[in-house]
Amino acid sequence: MPIATELITHLLNGLVLGLLYAVIALGFMLILGTMEVINFSHGALFALGGYLALALQPHVGWWAALALAPVGVGLVGLLMEFGVRRTYGRDPLFGLLFTFGAALAIEELIRIVWGSRGYTISAPAFVAGPFQAGFFFYSKYRVLVAVLAVLLLGAVWYFLDRTPYGAIVKAGAYDSEMVRALGIDLARVRNLVFALGTFMAGIAGVIAAPMWSLKPTIGAEAVMPAFIVVVIGGIGSFWGAILGGLMVGLVSGLSNLVVPRGSILVMYLLLAVVLLWRPRGLMGQKSVLEL
Repeated sequence: MPIATELITHLLNGLVLGLLYAVIALGFMLILGTMEVINFSHGALFALGGYLALALQPHVGWWAALALAPVGVGLVGLLMEFGVRRTYGRDPLFGLLFTFGAALAIEELIRIVWGSRGYTISAPAFVAGPFQAGFFFYSKYRVLVAVLAVLLLGAVWYFLDRTPYGAIVKAGAYDSEMVRALGIDLARVRNLVFALGTFMAGIAGVIAAPMWSLKPTIGAEAVMPAFIVVVIGGIGSFWGAILGGLMVGLVSGLSNLVVPRGSILVMYLLLAVVLLWRPRGLMGQKSVLEL
C-alpha cells in the first residue's frame, strides 16, 4: 500500500474513532457535569447496548436493533438513577463507588446471559465491504458510523442549545440551587440527563459492535478513553467533548501507523500534555475534580 494511501486510511480511521469517542464521552460528561457523579458504569452500559443489539438483530434487523437497544440501556439508566440520587450532595466518592459496583454487576450479568466468549455483529448488508475511489479502498460501515455519530452529536447539540428543556439541563449543571428556587423539579431533570447519558452509551455500543468484537470486558476498554476525552476537552463543555474525542481518535489512529501497540499510550501522553498546559482542559470550567 502506498504511504500516502496508508496515511489517509489511518487518518480516516482516527476521525471515525474520534467521533465515536465523542459520542461515548458526551454521555459521560452530561452525567458528570449535571450531577457531579463519575459514572463508572458508563462502559458497562456501552457493552450492554452492543449485547442487546446482538440479541435483537436476528429478529428485528440492524436498524430496529439500533433504535431499541439504546432504549433498553436508557431504561436501565433510569433505574440506576434512583440509587445514584442518594449520593447527590455528598462526597463524589459515594457516587463513584455506586456506579463502579453497578458496572461490575452489569458485566457479570452479561457473562451470565451471553457467556464469556467473544461475539461479532455483522454490519448491515448495504454497507458490507469497502468502497473504491481509484486505488483507495475504505470501509463503507466506518463511513456510516461517522455519519450516525455526527447526526447524534447534532441532535444532542440542538436539544441542549435550542430547546427550553436543554436550557434547564445546562442551568442545572451550573447552579442547581437557582433551578430549584425557580420551582423546577431538579430530580426529574437529573433523571432525564442520566437516561440520556446512558442512552448515548447504548447507541455507541450498538454502532461500535461491528467494528469491535463484543466481550464482557469491552466496557472497561471504552470508559477510560471516554474519561480521558472529557478531561482533555474540559468537564461540562459540549464542544470540548467533541474536540477531545477527535484529538484522541486522531492521535490513536496515527500512532497505529508508526507504533501499532502505542495507541493506548498516546492517549495518556496527550492527556498529560493538555493538563500541563491547561489544568481544566481545553474548554473546561471549574469542576468537582479541581481542588
